[in-house]
Amino acid sequence: MLLEATNLATALRYLAEVLDEDYEKDPGPLFADAGVPLDRTRQSGARVSQGAARRLWEGAVAATGDPALGLKVGRRVRPEGLHALGYAWMSSRTLAEALQRYCRYVKVLSTLPIAAGVMSSSAGCRFTAAFPDPAQQPHDAGIDASLMGLLTLAERAAGHPVRPRGVSLRHPCRATTAVYQAAFGVPVEFDAATNGLRLDTATAEAVLPTDNPDVSVLMDQLAERYIADLQPQPVATRVRRILRDLLPTGEVGQETVAARLNCSLSTLQRQLQSEGLNYRSVLDATRRSLADAYLREARFSQAEIAYLLGFSDQSNFSRAYRRWTGRSPSNRDDSQAQGSGQTPGAGQGA
Repeated sequence: MLLEATNLATALRYLAEVLDEDYEKDPGPLFADAGVPLDRTRQSGARVSQGAARRLWEGAVAATGDPALGLKVGRRVRPEGLHALGYAWMSSRTLAEALQRYCRYVKVLSTLPIAAGVMSSSAGCRFTAAFPDPAQQPHDAGIDASLMGLLTLAERAAGHPVRPRGVSLRHPCRATTAVYQAAFGVPVEFDAATNGLRLDTATAEAVLPTDNPDVSVLMDQLAERYIADLQPQPVATRVRRILRDLLPTGEVGQETVAARLNCSLSTLQRQLQSEGLNYRSVLDATRRSLADAYLREARFSQAEIAYLLGFSDQSNFSRAYRRWTGRSPSNRDDSQAQGSGQTPGAGQGA
């Protein structure tokens, strides 16, 4: 395990661009003073410590006199600077799905303890993110850049401007409220309980023109491997990899997985608990992730998917999918087919 939280270095290249082009400040000395070599922001997968990143943001705000410069940084975010997470976002089916991927793989960007989630309701889709450890907090400008970056990525994937229904920030307003309202297009709530973005249902659930299920599956795998390399012994990641092999056999009991890991059942349960998880939650999350991927591939019927996920029959799979998502697998198929111009069931295996 890493002793200090780290951040993806390439995500900081946008801060360097803003310093140079918006404020005519040479980013080199500022990056050097913070202990972040500027050339590291061009090295794929490179990391910088959280302490160095915070010093960099502090130095940038002091040098420019602009506490809201993170908004400009977020507007420059591009998928290629966010490693696998950027491409996983762009290949997602909807913005709601992209936000879910962001929550799942946020450690690609930062290993700070973070509580991030996406909640969907009749009112729309709400993304929230909070940092529960008071001793490990990102800089306010970095949070601004992250939220604005999500909005920028949403617009890049959608191919048109995206206006959120609401924006909230935990920190106080250190510039003017007009600056934030102009940037996000809506009034921003400061000193809020959590950082967040809210999208209406039509925006969150519209099928994106960049939707690519084959790419998303590959990027999910790359993101998982990258995160696994940051944390050499993540038990949940190892369990998920084993489950992917075992699911088609139907032998997915805890005892079988523990044997594959060469540990006792009690040890497996204790290790998962130390990561804030349990076996059932890992099994369900693995099955759901694979189910979504399989449902988007026309070559699999629901009966075949049930088999691939280790369910005894299609009805058990349907019940599980409804429990996970609140809808049936056939509803997922229908919404995908409508979005792609196909009739429901067209091209699916018998």
